Amino acid sequence: MINIDGIVEKIIFRNDENGYTVAKFLSEDESIVVVGSCFEIFEDRSYKLKGDFTYHKKFGQQFAFTSIEEILPNSKEALIKYLSNGMIPFVGEKVARKIVEEFGENTLEILEKNPQRLLSIEGIGRKKYKKIYEALEKNLNARKILLYFSSYNISPNLALKIYKEYGDKSIDVIKENPYVLIEDIGGIGFKKADQIALSFGIKKDSEERIIQGLKYVLSRANLNGHTYLPLDILVKNANKLLEISIDDLENSLRGLSFSKDFYVDKVGGDYLCYYAPYLRAENYIAGKLNEINITFHEDLDVNKKIEEIEETRNIKLANGQRQAIKKSLDHGVFLITGGPGTGKTTALKALIDVYEFMGKKIKLAAPTGRAAKRMKESTGHDALTLHKLLEINFTDSKDIYYDPIDLECDVLIVDEMSMVDIMLMETLLRSLEKGVRLILVGDPDQLPSVGAGNVLRDIIDSKLFSQVNLVEIFRQKEESMIIKNAHLINKGERPILNNNDFFLISEQGENKGLEIIKDLLSKRLGEYYGIDSSDIQVLSPMKKGLLGTFNLNKVLQELLNKSQEKIEVFGKTFKLYDRVIQMKNNYDLEAIIENDFYKETTKGVFNGDLGYISSIDVEEKILEVTFDDAKKVKYLPEDLDQLELSYAMTIHKSQGSEFPVVVIPLFWAPPMLLTRNLIYTAITRASKLVVLVGKYEYLMKMIENNKTRIRYSNLKNKLIEANEKVI
Repeated sequence: MINIDGIVEKIIFRNDENGYTVAKFLSEDESIVVVGSCFEIFEDRSYKLKGDFTYHKKFGQQFAFTSIEEILPNSKEALIKYLSNGMIPFVGEKVARKIVEEFGENTLEILEKNPQRLLSIEGIGRKKYKKIYEALEKNLNARKILLYFSSYNISPNLALKIYKEYGDKSIDVIKENPYVLIEDIGGIGFKKADQIALSFGIKKDSEERIIQGLKYVLSRANLNGHTYLPLDILVKNANKLLEISIDDLENSLRGLSFSKDFYVDKVGGDYLCYYAPYLRAENYIAGKLNEINITFHEDLDVNKKIEEIEETRNIKLANGQRQAIKKSLDHGVFLITGGPGTGKTTALKALIDVYEFMGKKIKLAAPTGRAAKRMKESTGHDALTLHKLLEINFTDSKDIYYDPIDLECDVLIVDEMSMVDIMLMETLLRSLEKGVRLILVGDPDQLPSVGAGNVLRDIIDSKLFSQVNLVEIFRQKEESMIIKNAHLINKGERPILNNNDFFLISEQGENKGLEIIKDLLSKRLGEYYGIDSSDIQVLSPMKKGLLGTFNLNKVLQELLNKSQEKIEVFGKTFKLYDRVIQMKNNYDLEAIIENDFYKETTKGVFNGDLGYISSIDVEEKILEVTFDDAKKVKYLPEDLDQLELSYAMTIHKSQGSEFPVVVIPLFWAPPMLLTRNLIYTAITRASKLVVLVGKYEYLMKMIENNKTRIRYSNLKNKLIEANEKVI
């Protein structure tokens, strides 16, 4: 092993999940590349590394370190740099200079042993001091945790994550049950937690380990969209994961079936294994939908009212749209489905007119902020996200249980129903009283919800609820090849290319494809179509690879955003005016919504929310993001791991959104991503122009592949069973 001292010149790459870092390191006036896993390191700081020189075929000589220790600064300027590089909130260069001038060479000792003396520094009040103190305490304790966990082969990055979650109780928590890491810490799977558990002395065949393995397999199934797993598949997957006998697994399953968290539901001769909340949700939805699906008898001349609406709005409703209005009046639960351009919005507007004439209180909602905004713009009526409508508060970090409220309305219309998962649907129904009409609107051919379940498809397939499926493409849409091609693709037919608003730029190589995408956004689409780059959304099937969203976002940020106001946190660069997306639900972030007439303070930013960086404090490393629903949210440095650039998005993340122009790279991707409903979802995000870049053969592979991934959901059968009980 070799020891080297030096300064981190530049962090080239960092994976925040495992701490793997690549950096330029200046040692004895020589710049070398160092690689290894560690706590977050900072540029312009000094470190002592232990490791060996290696040779990489592509990147040449590197120093692979196995341990890293920070060398504390001993000069005034070094101290100022040390304090102002983003580790401590509210301490930029100006504040750092004041601190060092006040405390001199004793600065670090005072910060560790007597931090309250910071209150004597001009500009540091009690509120700032509290944040600074918390950061100092965190770093001191984190170093102690690292020393303990390193003896158990726990990486510095994981040790830091553990400390962030459990604080001073970290060691006690892990000793008691290492498997809590799976649920509590993002990016930690069973294998890593199991490795720690075994190192702490848990036996391989212990019942606790087996139960945790079974739970993990089931929780992964939920994350992949399943509400349950068949018993044989659960046992097979657990056997592979745990490497123990089937008999031991089945014995543990019998014990687990008596727990409050786990349930085995016998259906015919099959055994369906559930986490209890998902079974509860299926049972409740099945019962409640049947309960509220009562028949209404309205004293209204519907045909006459429809004619009045047609005259007032200067429209002519198609037969399907008329049927949608009439049938919705008769049923407690009603579905309006159809692809793009089939007149769902026109039918909704007319339907709302009828209910308003009847004096009904109507509420509109959609799963995402962007979808709610589109709903409001298209109907002229206020629409909320389901999270805001339902005032969702989570009882824990697992994002499973929602507290219901009373919605107090006569009619609830929910758009983009394909995005609604089983848990959100349960909350929605718990908030509805009998006698409220529920109108569900969506396109069942789009991708299913990210969360567990296949709610819209199961409701349709149960054939219990009145539905109008709109199929006619309206005249004003007929010239749009986006609409025509969406329907062709949905039927498995070849799209018509090289039209004014839908074309393919054929290219075989990914490198050339990337250059074409860059040219489209920076020059070509602006020159030929007068389109601003802010109206263009790149949608990729995947995250990784040259044309995955990770790389595309880095490239497009550099190409499109020339702002010099920027900060670097968690190995990511954020610039003023960057387009960004929230990557996880956060119910604690404060949001402000204001206009000329009112100002509202609320809480909560949700997975998939889109916006842009509207202000940036380089000194304090604080961002303000303005989201599409007009809310403004401030992000402290520790919150920025939840934010990603959104110049490019995965197709899954784009659900519920609409953009003027969509650019889609078509090159190699895992077969599970080359599906018809994925490309159908992607092109139906565009309102004005679709540009495909890549190989025609991959476009056809996607169109021909109509295999949808199996989703284990028993809601359809439960709906039918509940209906038989009602009858």
